[in-house]
Order: sequence, then structure tokens, then C-alpha cells
Amino acid sequence: MKKMVKRLKNERGLTLVELLAVVVILGIIAAIAVPSIGMIIENSKKDAAVSNAQQILNAAQLYKAGTSSVDGDLGHDQLKEYLEGDGIINPWDASTPITEYSVTLNSSGSNEVDITFPGKCTISGTSQQLTSKGRDACGS
Repeated sequence: MKKMVKRLKNERGLTLVELLAVVVILGIIAAIAVPSIGMIIENSKKDAAVSNAQQILNAAQLYKAGTSSVDGDLGHDQLKEYLEGDGIINPWDASTPITEYSVTLNSSGSNEVDITFPGKCTISGTSQQLTSKGRDACGS
């Protein structure tokens, strides 16, 4: 028993300098990781907004196929039966659906959407433009 107690007394823990070095390294890692995670979240919200605009254009295509209307502007009242829920989900505030948007139908097939996510992003363009721009279509 005395040998064990003596052995425990000889073992030392981390010094203050070693502990401080570990804390500094963890701080550096956190300083790098936190902004990166913030950008990932913001980019995913922009991607969701562009996807929502694509869904509106798809709903307009369904509307166009089901009616004799070829040209003109459409809003939420005309397209809501082709969309799920009460409106388009706002990626920045899921509790407030977006119901103010417009789609311009053209006989040439190049339908254009115009949707604004309040205070965050405005998306305008055709389906091809939205696909080619990706999250950059979500201009402020």
C-alpha cells in the first residue's frame, strides 16, 4: 500500500503552460470553424430560396398545362393549388410563408419568376437562369 501511495505522489499532472497551450489551440480551431459553419447555413438558405423559386415556376407550368391561358402574370391566388401548404416557405423565417410573388407566362415557354424574401433576397429569372446561377441568383 505504501508503494502505491508513493507512486501516486511521483506522478504529475499537466502543467499550467501545457494546459494553456491546449486552450489556445482549441480557441484557434473554434475561430476558424464558427465563421465557416455560419456561411454553410446562409448558403443552404439561399439554395432553399432558389429551390422555392423553381417550385413556383413548376407550378406555373402545371397551371399553364391545365388551362387555356398562355400569356400573362400569375400570383399566389392562381398557383396555390399547385403548391403544398399556405405558401412558399421563407428559409429565413419559416413561420411566415411567402405569398407575394409573380410569374410571367410567355408563349415562347420562357416563364419568369419574381419573388422577394423580405430583407434577405430577391430572385428573378427563368428556370434556366436560376439553374445556371444557383445560389448567386439570390441577390440582395
